[in-house]
Amino acid sequence: MKTYSLYAACVAALFPMVSVAQSATQDDTPVDEIIVTAIPLGKDADSLSQPVTVLNEETLSLLATSSIGETLATQPGISSTYFGPIAGRPVIRGQAGPRVTVLDSGISTLDVADLSPDHVVPVESLFVERVEILRGPSTLLYGSSAAGGVVNVIDGKIPTSAEGESFSAVGDVRADTAAGERAYAARLDGGNANIRWHLNAFDRSTDDIEIDGFATADEAERPEEEPNGEVINSFGESSGSAAGATFFGSAGSIGFAVSQYDTTYGLPGPEEEEEGEEEEEAGDGPLAAGPFIDLEQTRFDVRGEYLANGWIERVNVKIGVNDYEHSEIEPNGEVATVFENDAVEARIEAVHQRTGNWRGAFGVQYLDRDFSAVGEEAFIVPTKTENLGFFVLEELEQSFGTVELGARVERLTHDPLSTEFESFSNTTISLAAGVNFEVNPTHDLSINLSRSERNPDAAELYSEGAHLATGLFEIGVIASGASFDDEVSTNLDVAWHHHGGLVDWTLSAFINNVSNYTFRALDGSVDDGLPVAIYVQSDSEFYGFEAEVNWQPGGVDSPWNVRAFSDFVYAESDDDYLPRIQPPRVGLELDYDANQWRWGASAIHHAEQDNISSFNTDAFTMLGGHVRFRPEVQGPFSWEVFVKASNLLDEPGRRSTSFRAAFVPLPGTSLHFGFRAGFN
Repeated sequence: MKTYSLYAACVAALFPMVSVAQSATQDDTPVDEIIVTAIPLGKDADSLSQPVTVLNEETLSLLATSSIGETLATQPGISSTYFGPIAGRPVIRGQAGPRVTVLDSGISTLDVADLSPDHVVPVESLFVERVEILRGPSTLLYGSSAAGGVVNVIDGKIPTSAEGESFSAVGDVRADTAAGERAYAARLDGGNANIRWHLNAFDRSTDDIEIDGFATADEAERPEEEPNGEVINSFGESSGSAAGATFFGSAGSIGFAVSQYDTTYGLPGPEEEEEGEEEEEAGDGPLAAGPFIDLEQTRFDVRGEYLANGWIERVNVKIGVNDYEHSEIEPNGEVATVFENDAVEARIEAVHQRTGNWRGAFGVQYLDRDFSAVGEEAFIVPTKTENLGFFVLEELEQSFGTVELGARVERLTHDPLSTEFESFSNTTISLAAGVNFEVNPTHDLSINLSRSERNPDAAELYSEGAHLATGLFEIGVIASGASFDDEVSTNLDVAWHHHGGLVDWTLSAFINNVSNYTFRALDGSVDDGLPVAIYVQSDSEFYGFEAEVNWQPGGVDSPWNVRAFSDFVYAESDDDYLPRIQPPRVGLELDYDANQWRWGASAIHHAEQDNISSFNTDAFTMLGGHVRFRPEVQGPFSWEVFVKASNLLDEPGRRSTSFRAAFVPLPGTSLHFGFRAGFN
């Protein structure tokens, strides 16, 4: 396969770095820690002028769910697309799909989750060590598909530090009541100062989720046979493993990893009864409650760092190669559509020495993607995509704080493998500037301004067919006979941060004016039994805020912490409200963490959402709590156990950001149990 030959060429090009690292390990020169991160220049989040949220492993351990979208959905400004408990992609400030990029340790996940809301992001949250959420101007460094935000998931499959125990092991067992979840995960790490290695494996399964009431919101649309208290066909099964190793030396490092991800999950929601009955009679495969997806992905990753001695301080190389396939299968076992995505992404970043008060980085990013969808429900023609981008970020230190300037030039080509549509090529230029004022030792003011041009994805151009996941007959811009005009976003983001003392708070406000914003709009007709939605372009505006306060009522060293947050997004085009925007929210959390115990309670109120052109949702409040016990144990062994409760009010909550909001509510009251044991 061409993908693998390109991967081999990339690896061969990096072998000189391997030999340098191996030969350099013969001396006693200390090795600096290598950090793989999406944060520019490897800086800490607090020193960035760009808006960023960082979640560590301990926080993620309690938040982890079976989808990355739901794992992050309680963070200010973040929601999830939610197509059941398995398929959920992050929504950032009202932006989703092709405008939000999910990274696997700095390189795209290379899946097809951005093309359809029922497609899963192949990332297992139980292995996540750290998540970085970038919003605002800094996202232009990661391509036009990151115009709405970046979520960088770091799972540690390629070790990034030469330091560590010679051997360590962690095992994790989890269960919950609403989904009947059973999850098992284990990881092994080890090595020495010259080489570090990593192994992991997991297995997770869930039943149909339990809810309060009926899944279908509108009684008139509810099938007579729909059960009360259950979302039919919302089950899921996932498994995977990864192996990686990194060689370290005084001249740098080179690391490799191979990972496998497999999942089978149901697609809940309405079906066309007549088609289902015909297929059930004709099919000879295993019967299921509804359609489901069977997904397999094999991924190879390379990470290298060369520590130079000249004006260039270091060069980072990141390569990801993906072999992805999933089949969408009818209830009788017949394969309806097969999606394949063979992709290679490579990124080279060079960090230069300080020149006067300037310090910065520049680089190049390349993507080669062969996508195809074949079958009766293939709504996009097979397309080859190539993307080449050049970027630069420079930082100037001043007495009042820092100034950051960034730019990106990107050339995209979509080549549909069909004579029906013409190829699309376009060059975009994006610019950003940010200033971080250190007002005083406890207050920072950040102002960021960007002008970003976004290239379209294949679905926005070439869709032409029934898309059952969205319940629409979709027609792309080119497929409709129109031409695509550059989508240009002008974004202003202002944040005020107070830190130090008993109270830490942040208030961020943003306004984003988008010329030629691309989205689906109903035209009032019906095709193939579905409403016709044409991708149109219209000037649109997004604005909103995020606010967060952390208070330690008992003093700086107190185990008590109170957290309150609120967020709000408003979005409209020239003609109407935009669809699937998250509602205003307000949340309150109480947390106690001391010695062996940690416990807390939380309440998040989601307001009603009727300022959107899609399904309007009612208000609901999610009440939860958790208790964790981590005893002090002598010796190399450690363990902890936790119990977490969610939706204690058994609310029939629905996400307005979901295409299935009218048919798939969030789980009802659930107890989650977890046990983790480690050795080092």
